[in-house]
Amino acid sequence: MIDLVVHGLTVVAVSTFLVLLLLNTALTIWSIELVLPETLVHSDYIFVVLLVPIGIIEVSGYSLTAFYLFLIVTLLLSLVALFYTGIKDLFSYFKEVLGGKFDKVKENDRLGSPFLRLVSIFTALLFITYIYLIALQMVGITPASPGLEELPLWQRIYSLTRAVVWEEIVVRVAFIGVPMALYALVKGKKGLRRYLLGGFGFDNRLPVIFVLISSLMFAMAHLPGWDIYKMLPTFVAGLAFGYLFVKDGLHSAIMLHFFWNFMSVPDMLMDIGNYDLYIMFLILFWMVVGIYYTYYYVKKVSTWMNEGPKLEEKGSPEVYDDERAVRRTAGVTIGYVCPNCAFTKALYTNEGSLKCKRCGHESDPKSDYAQGHTATVSPDRNWPPS
Repeated sequence: MIDLVVHGLTVVAVSTFLVLLLLNTALTIWSIELVLPETLVHSDYIFVVLLVPIGIIEVSGYSLTAFYLFLIVTLLLSLVALFYTGIKDLFSYFKEVLGGKFDKVKENDRLGSPFLRLVSIFTALLFITYIYLIALQMVGITPASPGLEELPLWQRIYSLTRAVVWEEIVVRVAFIGVPMALYALVKGKKGLRRYLLGGFGFDNRLPVIFVLISSLMFAMAHLPGWDIYKMLPTFVAGLAFGYLFVKDGLHSAIMLHFFWNFMSVPDMLMDIGNYDLYIMFLILFWMVVGIYYTYYYVKKVSTWMNEGPKLEEKGSPEVYDDERAVRRTAGVTIGYVCPNCAFTKALYTNEGSLKCKRCGHESDPKSDYAQGHTATVSPDRNWPPS
């Protein structure tokens, strides 16, 4: 019964998330015609974050136009990457839940899918944020806002788009990707692009440190335009963005930031009657789902922090140590490297192939690149394993 409720609500949550995500994407494309002419006659500062945003280059005219188009292209490529890595697992999850195959859902760990991870993180973040805001309201505190609604419509859309993409680059890439890429370079690891742009996973505690630093920077950067009461929910949002950056990549962090910032945009551009009422009911529903996923992720983080070192000491094959070249999957000791994205973790499928946990590319377990020089096949197993 619990599985039916949890996964049933998750299917509805993902479906409504997907509808609004596609609507906001369509509106973003449509709004290019609104924003683009204005970039030719206005200027803006490209900023970096060092506790507070610091403008380093002023762009105007064609330079601002090029910057805005860069933001749009990056946003759309992030959406494509999300669908490419997650839509297959999403459809499989829907099929299993609607067919009542909850045992299969657990067996395949569908919550490890990039799309489902994104939505579950979103609902948890929404629940935590709104509970915090409700608590502030109960004691008579209303956090200040930067007055975005007073700006011209084109500038509101531009500012939201800039925040979605550029903040992820100057915070997540700068404070997680760059130091992790330097770490990988010093350690002689392959796939530096993966470390720079995210998706390398929590193989040790080092990414946790950088996620915390990036979240603090993200929260501090919002103080000038907001106030001290904005810092806590922004820090929590930074943890969510950082977690998705490490697990799935920059594109996933951008997509969560995009969805979060653009929830009110349909009403801005389309003036939908009673939109505030509709979105309020959606938010309440997502918050209900977020109760479970807040518990799920708090428990998951607590387990990882408490049991991770113990598992490493025991040499469990479920823990991937960056200092080892050995990986274990389906009874085979391998040095797996995905030929598509260079990721080093894979799941063994029922069809007898290795499926990359990052991009979903399926490979022959007996191929040279999968087996590597460290491969030894268990003598008592046949392919595929029974």
